[in-house]
Amino acid sequence: MTEILIRKAGKSDLQAIQRLLSTYFLDMEGLKDEDFILAEINGQIRGCAAFIKSKYQGKEFLEIHSIAVHPNFRGKGIGTRLVKYLLTTTGELACDLYVRTAAPRFFEKLNFEKIENSKKLLLWGDCKKCEHFENCTQYAMKYSCNS
Repeated sequence: MTEILIRKAGKSDLQAIQRLLSTYFLDMEGLKDEDFILAEINGQIRGCAAFIKSKYQGKEFLEIHSIAVHPNFRGKGIGTRLVKYLLTTTGELACDLYVRTAAPRFFEKLNFEKIENSKKLLLWGDCKKCEHFENCTQYAMKYSCNS
């Protein structure tokens, strides 16, 4: 297996991050290059994930945001390496780590647990305004330190 290098993103990586995110119709609105970590193989960016502090109704929480792996490199452990890197660098803070995802099985393998929709409303204000909330394809999940 080719070596996967996980590193922090810099300004020179922005175009590659935007290209990768656009593959999945994700954008970088409100995100900065320093929010991202990257998975690099042979000098090419093949995956990314943002790690941000979010705040809604006075409650702060940590969130994995905009995680993406190049379609030709899916299933090779890149997403897992990105999430595990974030979990190990956040230490005890990881117990309050959330994600919204359309791929819950991936996160369940990493000890994330689904949370109910009412909790999603308490964490993300944009969910409250969304016309698709009742039929949302995104699951809200929280990292479980006890698993």
